[in-house]
Amino acid sequence: MYPCHNQNLELRLHVLGFALVGFAYESLFLIFPAMLYCLLSVFLLRGNNWVAWLTLVCMIGGIAGTSIEFMGPLMAPSLVLIGIIASDAAAAGLLVRGLWLDRVARKTESVETDRKPA
Repeated sequence: MYPCHNQNLELRLHVLGFALVGFAYESLFLIFPAMLYCLLSVFLLRGNNWVAWLTLVCMIGGIAGTSIEFMGPLMAPSLVLIGIIASDAAAAGLLVRGLWLDRVARKTESVETDRKPA
């Protein structure tokens, strides 16, 4: 129902960024989102609507947080950070699409149910 493939890309990018800086303590913050996205993808596979909204908020927060990284000394290679921003944006777009299509499908289903003769 909801796109999870992008979540796996997010996980890989965060771990890759942590590895590319030699597992530096300053870049440990990259591991938390990786684990969070891994957990969220499990619930997304189950089709939980509330998790899709939570994941969307996380993606938007990820874009903002990663963009702030460019204002100071980089904790990961810039290409990895750009990849994280792009992947967050793609995941957010796919989640919005999935949430919208789910809403339209439920609305159509309720209209068809109302039309059925008793």
